[in-house]
Amino acid sequence: MEKYTLKASIEDGKLCFDLSGVINSRNAKEFGDIVAAEREKHPKGSIVFNCDGLEHITSAGLRVFLLLSTKEKKTIRLVNVSPMIYDIFDVTGISQIFEVVKAPRDISHEETRKMGSSGGITAYYIGEDTLLKVYPDGTRLDTIEKERKNAQAALLSGIPTIIAYDVVTYQGHYGMLYELVKANTVAALLEDTPWKLGQYAEKMGHLLKKIHSSTLKNVELPRASEIYKDWARGMAPWLHSMEIDVLKWLIDSIPEAENILYGSFHAYNVFIQHGKPFLINMAGLCYGNPVYDLGTIYMIYRNESEKLTKRLSGLEPFQAEKFWKAMMAAYFDCDEPAVKKYEETIRAAALLRSALYPASYQVSHGDGISEEDTELFVAQARRNLFPSAERLASLLEEQIP
Repeated sequence: MEKYTLKASIEDGKLCFDLSGVINSRNAKEFGDIVAAEREKHPKGSIVFNCDGLEHITSAGLRVFLLLSTKEKKTIRLVNVSPMIYDIFDVTGISQIFEVVKAPRDISHEETRKMGSSGGITAYYIGEDTLLKVYPDGTRLDTIEKERKNAQAALLSGIPTIIAYDVVTYQGHYGMLYELVKANTVAALLEDTPWKLGQYAEKMGHLLKKIHSSTLKNVELPRASEIYKDWARGMAPWLHSMEIDVLKWLIDSIPEAENILYGSFHAYNVFIQHGKPFLINMAGLCYGNPVYDLGTIYMIYRNESEKLTKRLSGLEPFQAEKFWKAMMAAYFDCDEPAVKKYEETIRAAALLRSALYPASYQVSHGDGISEEDTELFVAQARRNLFPSAERLASLLEEQIP
């Protein structure tokens, strides 16, 4: 019997299979039985097959896929498919039933010039008009494909974003190719022209409002509440089980909404080109109440710890406070004093976000934050959040326009 391996896992609510080797008449039934058993254990979410190691598949194996497709309501994705396997899927018509994604092409080291690194991600120049964003170890292909689709959907809906047009590999890592724009991040511009702080904050406030007011079509996004609950569970190394239950309860206090959220809206993810702002890094798009985004921004720019404010925002605390006020005045379309009526609810969301930050950092960066920062976030939660949980829950129940 030809050898094959099949490893199942759950990623972002999807049932994912890593498939390698040969599938033929001798092992197709066993292959189908294993897939069916895993589906029975995990009935929710769509199915993704990573075919990176699939060497050959016969008609018996194809019939397993066809039978599976008759039982599934959502489209099954076959990703990282080699050119030879892709031809089989194409000739037999499988590519018309499933979403089949070819294996990415490889970028050679000679083509690139290093731009910089941050949070486990490294950026390179390719020629004069292309940016290569390389992801850290362990990043799945379907996760990167999701980011590319999010960027496309955002662009088509009118949200200004840098164009992501191809998934590639680079020295054993997955990467994404973007158009290389002649622009700078707001963070970089603030270093060079700090006197324009209010101007850039206003642009970001209007951009955030546009995101929250947009509608995306033909793209699946997670809900912010479920992301936050995953982070709450991920806080087990630092918090007691009863404290984690309180975090989940506070998350449930936030009314559900259908707004598009960015997830990590700050001056490092917003570029300015010809005076207009646009976004990079669309991996964090989700559905939910705008207070999730607003709370994250408050945590970054109004953190009670001056060390964390400077580390997260890149600004001195007095600058960060001015930036926050100007951004929110633009977002709510009112003067700065009028923003104060929303601040208690936003601060409650910020305390919740701060309490989850160590776990969220580990998910997005692939490793843990410094012990010093972890202690600061946990101490804030135990000082400001848990003793006032009932009051914060009542604040989080309030709707913000």
